[in-house]
Amino acid sequence: MSKETRKKILVVGATGFVGPALVDEFSQAGYHVICGVRNLEAASQQLDFPNVEFIKVDMNEDLNPNTWLDRLKEHEIDGVINNVGIANAFGGQSLENVNVNAPLALFEAVSFYCQENKEANRHPQNVSVFQISTTGVNWDDCDAYKYPKSKKLIDESLVETQGINFIIIRPNIIYEPRRGHLLFEQIARLPVITYIGDGNIQPIHCRELAIGIVRLMNNPYKADGSILQATGPEVMTWKKVFITVCDALDREHGIFIRVPLLIGQLFTNLIQRLPEKVLFRLGILSKMDNDTIEMMTKGSVGDNREWLQKTSLKPIHVFDTYRSLAKSEEDYSNYIQSIRDTFIDHQEN
Repeated sequence: MSKETRKKILVVGATGFVGPALVDEFSQAGYHVICGVRNLEAASQQLDFPNVEFIKVDMNEDLNPNTWLDRLKEHEIDGVINNVGIANAFGGQSLENVNVNAPLALFEAVSFYCQENKEANRHPQNVSVFQISTTGVNWDDCDAYKYPKSKKLIDESLVETQGINFIIIRPNIIYEPRRGHLLFEQIARLPVITYIGDGNIQPIHCRELAIGIVRLMNNPYKADGSILQATGPEVMTWKKVFITVCDALDREHGIFIRVPLLIGQLFTNLIQRLPEKVLFRLGILSKMDNDTIEMMTKGSVGDNREWLQKTSLKPIHVFDTYRSLAKSEEDYSNYIQSIRDTFIDHQEN
């Protein structure tokens, strides 16, 4: 398929954790992926996949719908994925701009773009917009935390924007071996494993999320204004997650110590001062502030039945992920490929 005939997908938030998986899966599925990034050179090295190109985007400054409208027209975009989200303000970035104002400008531009194309009888006339949110939006005290509060605001704004076909996807804790904020396989090797709280979570594999989004884009009629809880197949506590990973890797787990929230926050703040190589060995790959630590203790679950029905996905279990990884790289790759290849008819109960 030539570049001209491939559907063109704009992915904002293409770097980081979930972004590369999205770009990879869309590329493998035959799409032409336009990645909106701040650093063109770094992104081109990180996202070295076929059928990918890069445009410079700054979510802290691109707050005018006309800026986005020009991009949509220039690249003849068929679908939009908003994967942008920062948990706290840093490096001069405004959480309100990055998480709310810039995405809102993008959504308004999509509405103008579709309307103009309809009036001129040009294609595309229906552009699917997928907003990646968080299950934390469902908390009763969501507004007490800046990150889920900002996601709630942009979710509500998208619902109110006229003339858009959209789906809001609310993932739970996202994980993937060797990638992500917390490396479960590294943490499972520690002699002492600390955790905070017994809240329930439903971890979802990053590839399940990315493959599911590609399948939704393959069927644009499913962009029907749904709000999908993209949660994993098992309700677990953090302690159970680590025990499951240890069992899958055939390792004796270390001593588990539950610590109070304040001590956990202090301990984490001290650990964050360590060199990155040491943090990697401890299974920690990103900076976490006190709010982030507290949000991790709250727990969050969601009904994933509609997510599975619309994507026809075979859900990925934590144990199966790390069991296949323990066998070999090839086994793990084959396991993920089986997810891509398997379509399940999930009937409503």
